[in-house]
Amino acid sequence: MNQAFSQFLTNVEEVKKIHLISTSLNVPTSSIVDTSSILRSCIVLSISAIDHLIHELTLIGMYEIFNGTRPATPKYSSFNVSLGFMAAITAAPPLVTFENEIRKNLGWQTFQRPEKIKDAISLFSTLQLWQQVAISMADSEMNIKNQLNLIVDRRNMIAHEADIEPIFKTKRPISDTDVTGTIDFIERLGTTIYNLVK
Repeated sequence: MNQAFSQFLTNVEEVKKIHLISTSLNVPTSSIVDTSSILRSCIVLSISAIDHLIHELTLIGMYEIFNGTRPATPKYSSFNVSLGFMAAITAAPPLVTFENEIRKNLGWQTFQRPEKIKDAISLFSTLQLWQQVAISMADSEMNIKNQLNLIVDRRNMIAHEADIEPIFKTKRPISDTDVTGTIDFIERLGTTIYNLVK
């Protein structure tokens, strides 16, 4: 799981560098340059970073159960696999076949919303995820979930609506503070989840 977390930190660092570009361009002599698109991309990429982390942690955790190094969870035991997987497992290396099957089944899903993240983690851990995250982050479960949902909502507005407010047909405002808060929260949340499940 260390490799998945290392990639997460790399992804977050890339978002911070992109944000720094916006900050460095946003000076009085460059006021003709609109950096809001850079800021919006930071929100999208922050959510991408945690989504990728949860996918990879889930794959590795399930792989560990399959390999016998982690106890199975009820959700893991009821996970559906294809008949093709059952046939292929004797023909190809089992662990490679297993990884391909998990990627095929989970690859199209998004692990961004609190319930989706909890569902993914339950495939390899019986941890009471959001209760433990709240304790580790010294905040309420409701506050953490609400903050994540607000960030995902904004990400969806950017990705699916070009961040245009539907009534006035103008771009929603965005600031450096919005982006800094998003990046910091996602980094803390991803780090907390990793530390709880590793």
